[in-house]
Amino acid sequence: MSFDDAMKWRTESLDLIIMDLLSKKQGTLKDDELLEMLRAMLREISTTELNKILMSLELRGKINVAMLKKGRVITLLKPKHGGPA
Repeated sequence: MSFDDAMKWRTESLDLIIMDLLSKKQGTLKDDELLEMLRAMLREISTTELNKILMSLELRGKINVAMLKKGRVITLLKPKHGGPA
């Protein structure tokens, strides 16, 4: 990788890109489909980097990641509307 490639900045953070892709796919994607879409857009993203972002989004309550027999399914969570207590 050249110095110029290393210095390129993404205009959006990966978590926002992932949230946008999920919303465009009716809120559900398999992890391998998501990784393929991200690699088509960004070229270089590792499985480790994707896992860190997914974990962060899940801990913040934005998505749910569930295990399947083969792979995982990522689901966009709808925001909870809290009323007055």
